[in-house]
Amino acid sequence: MKHFAFIVSALIVAACNSGVENQVLTPQNLVSVSSLISPQDSIVRVFVYQGKTLGEIANASQAVIKDAKLSIADENVSRDLVFSAKTNSYEISNQVLKVMASKTYRLQVITATGIVLKASCTVPPTPAEVVIDGIKDGNDFVFNLNWPPVDNTAYFSFDFELTDVVFKPRLGVTFGPQLALFFGGTQSLFNNKDRPNKPIERKVVNAFVAEKISLKTAFFSMDENTFKYLSTKADANNWNANTSGFVPNLREPQPVFSNVEGGVGVF
Repeated sequence: MKHFAFIVSALIVAACNSGVENQVLTPQNLVSVSSLISPQDSIVRVFVYQGKTLGEIANASQAVIKDAKLSIADENVSRDLVFSAKTNSYEISNQVLKVMASKTYRLQVITATGIVLKASCTVPPTPAEVVIDGIKDGNDFVFNLNWPPVDNTAYFSFDFELTDVVFKPRLGVTFGPQLALFFGGTQSLFNNKDRPNKPIERKVVNAFVAEKISLKTAFFSMDENTFKYLSTKADANNWNANTSGFVPNLREPQPVFSNVEGGVGVF
């Protein structure tokens, strides 16, 4: 599972609307929680941070809350998580928690100072298998990835990676295979209801100049909370990247989505 740091995000959205309610949180009472759970995880992790005033904290490790009480519950049982100093997170084996598709889970965090945070999520259904077809175009491999069924996957993302590449530069062929980027990057977020009519198209440039090459495609199905968080986080990063002292950004910054009641973050 990827770890999404929330230190900067927490400070940005402290007085903004969240996905839960309009929360006004002082830096002393600001707690950030992040956890993305999946049936594929062997260990489920929850990261908990204490917010601080801007300029007061040097790095994320100093903001880690290590003495909170955490639990994740489904409709039948609640399980406690234990803090791990190795990962600076609260952990539980997925063999114990048993995260499953289409099930709803509730997270509760209680800090030593008495702050209570709650969040819930429903793991999306197991996605259908995606189908890739492509053609040789000169030395390139142009391929289409068909959209998943709407009734099974509402929000999703793809990630493409070239693996096992064996390429030796030679006369007339200086550059080896590489992925041509579309939709602004190798990984993009999609809402199935707003998808285009045509399939996703990608191209592996110079694929056929390699002696050996494999194309790895990962399909991520996600719930609405994750989709909204990652989308607004990308918007915040773009806003920050386009802001400088020389060229001011005239667009107002938007809050990063949160579904954590009593704090900020995503579950």
